[in-house]
Amino acid sequence: MYLMPARLFGCRPAKGNSQPILFLLEYMFGILDENGDVNMTVTKQRDALQLLKTIPLFPWYVEKFVEHKKAKKHSPSTLLGYLRDFAFFFRWLMAEGLTDAPEMKQIPLHVLNDLKKETVESYILYLQESHLYERAALLDKPTRSSRREYSDQTIKRKISSLKSLFHYLASLAEDENGESYLTRNVMAKIEVEADELTPLARAHAMRAKILIDGEIHQFVDFVYNGYLAHCTTTKKQQYHYQNRDRDAAIIALILSGGFRVSEIVNLNLSDVVLEKNQLKMVRKGKKEDAPFFSDWGKEYLQRYLQVRSKYQPAAGEQAVFLAVSPTKPHGHRIEVRSVQKLVKKYAQAFGIPDLSVHKLRHSFATQFLRLNPDPHQLQAQLGHSKLETTMQYAHVLEDALSEAVNRTTRTVGTLSPDTTETHDPTEES
Repeated sequence: MYLMPARLFGCRPAKGNSQPILFLLEYMFGILDENGDVNMTVTKQRDALQLLKTIPLFPWYVEKFVEHKKAKKHSPSTLLGYLRDFAFFFRWLMAEGLTDAPEMKQIPLHVLNDLKKETVESYILYLQESHLYERAALLDKPTRSSRREYSDQTIKRKISSLKSLFHYLASLAEDENGESYLTRNVMAKIEVEADELTPLARAHAMRAKILIDGEIHQFVDFVYNGYLAHCTTTKKQQYHYQNRDRDAAIIALILSGGFRVSEIVNLNLSDVVLEKNQLKMVRKGKKEDAPFFSDWGKEYLQRYLQVRSKYQPAAGEQAVFLAVSPTKPHGHRIEVRSVQKLVKKYAQAFGIPDLSVHKLRHSFATQFLRLNPDPHQLQAQLGHSKLETTMQYAHVLEDALSEAVNRTTRTVGTLSPDTTETHDPTEES
């Protein structure tokens, strides 16, 4: 990538930063503003820096694609998702001998231009049957990911990512002569089936993965008290005691306000307004907001804050939720992936293995609509830009209510025989 001097952008290096090129990179990727001040949440900072480290591993035309998407305000997380999908495809090309390039960065553009539809279809088949193959040669972490079966949605996403890249190279980008980078777009011949589920069908599928009614309180109580019975070793018991206040507070906070996991992870101590039950945050689209949380969630949060110091936070660490590790013995900001894993751990032990951290947000939204049937209020609480996004929970609520009614009589058993005498129903009062 051609780097222009920072002065041409009217930028100055950040305080203490004697590396103008690094500053320029951080400015271009939105990490810093024109004054050298941090311009995004902690999670997005990490993703943006990871993006800077990862891009050099790819061919120049992928770098051009990323620059194009960055100009269209795509988030660092979204761009990293593209790169992961491209990396898997490029490594498959190399493993199949479809390019002589020794590494991804050196895969020439003509390899993409000359791909046949049959080759792409073979890749799709490979994705569908990947759990049948040993994929260690293709993966960064083969011991954890090999033999994993991809869902239909994951496969669709991987193909859609490639379609975006090929469309850019064939139809949007051009060289110094005004010609497209690709003369043919094989991915234009590949169809990706649209989601055929109706809103009601999606709601029914979601219902099996969320908490309703009393399950919300039961789950958090299980995290704090019940999970101990599943700890089979003294070490696991100690780990649970060390972290149960934090884990219960994170989960209760999401369930009491419908927050995104990234919003919880990015919280600083100064963002918590306990007297008003509010959290100050920057939501999607860089919108500043201060949504509320319930008194019930507040109790768990306060209990955690009273013991937060046991994580021995590093000097200046302002993150609300902390974690420690063998390499980082002092408390540091917990990562999104860590929260996702701890929710999955508790969900499996609780008996709802499909419950994820994002489904906790869905659980709150469904319960909110049940008690407050105003989708506009829910839209404001969740930070949705479109009401249609919020309305999906109306369908979930309908299905959840049906399930709740069924549960009230599930233990009754079979229908009792009719032992009453025949009578005239018109005589009933």
